[in-house]
Amino acid sequence: MKELEKTQRISISTVLFILVIIIGILTFKKPTNVYEKSAKDTLAILGTQEYLVPISEVDPTNTVLIDVRDKFEYSKSHIDNAYNIPTADILKETSISIFEELKDAGKDIVFYGKNPDEANSAWMILYQLGYENIKILNNQTELVDNNFKITPYDVKQPIPDYMDVFKKGNPENSNGLEHMAPETTKKVIVIKKKKKRKPEGGC
Repeated sequence: MKELEKTQRISISTVLFILVIIIGILTFKKPTNVYEKSAKDTLAILGTQEYLVPISEVDPTNTVLIDVRDKFEYSKSHIDNAYNIPTADILKETSISIFEELKDAGKDIVFYGKNPDEANSAWMILYQLGYENIKILNNQTELVDNNFKITPYDVKQPIPDYMDVFKKGNPENSNGLEHMAPETTKKVIVIKKKKKRKPEGGC
């Protein structure tokens, strides 16, 4: 009797385990967004600055400008015919469908914000997702006296080799970093012992 009950328990457990696996497989959803570019590929293109484009080189017939600032900033003023997709909404389903449509149509996408740094996050996310038709506007935008001004922006070239910088800083010891810091000499403080005073006085 006990053996029969034990067998029934094992068979019920097995059936439940199989059901859990089947339910897991049926309800499993493939991730919506999958990175296609590695961090190494992204860093490589960041070093070239090929992803930057000045406003003078933007072709309005084949380019869609996307303002990544918040809705309030966009409502105050923006570049003509620019769409507003804040960086926080870049991965929303509606946003991705827009990017897909533009990609299929062979259109270029140019992100802009107050400066290229503000648009950098949106560009990096989409580039790693496999979008290669995207660039960043290499200009600064600001509202001055109710006029929306677009001015050139000087992007500093990132330093690719930090070891090279260390070598230039101390050419005599360029073989290693262990001698980079100057040696400091220890200061010795001599403490003088106080002489005991002999008791004075007497009768």
